Amino acid sequence: MTTDAASVDSDFRQRVVDVMRAILANLLEYSDPITEDMHLMHELGLSSTLGLELLLQLEDRLEILIDVEKMNQDKVSTVGDFATFIAGHSRPA
Repeated sequence: MTTDAASVDSDFRQRVVDVMRAILANLLEYSDPITEDMHLMHELGLSSTLGLELLLQLEDRLEILIDVEKMNQDKVSTVGDFATFIAGHSRPA
């Protein structure tokens, strides 16, 4: 991952995780708990279309802009990885 977990604001990262869990549960109609170590595609079944919707909803709810140009899909495979990326590669909208 290009963003070191130690270099991101832990409170903001936790807020991203919480909002992401709620959005994922709604988008995927997933009723079981969503944990940070769950794989977005393999375990949760997140498609590219729903991934884009997730990004848009995260930006809207957190009032941020996410720098998706720096995202490496291979390195943001879990909920936690993605939250760390967003916390390190976003700015206020």
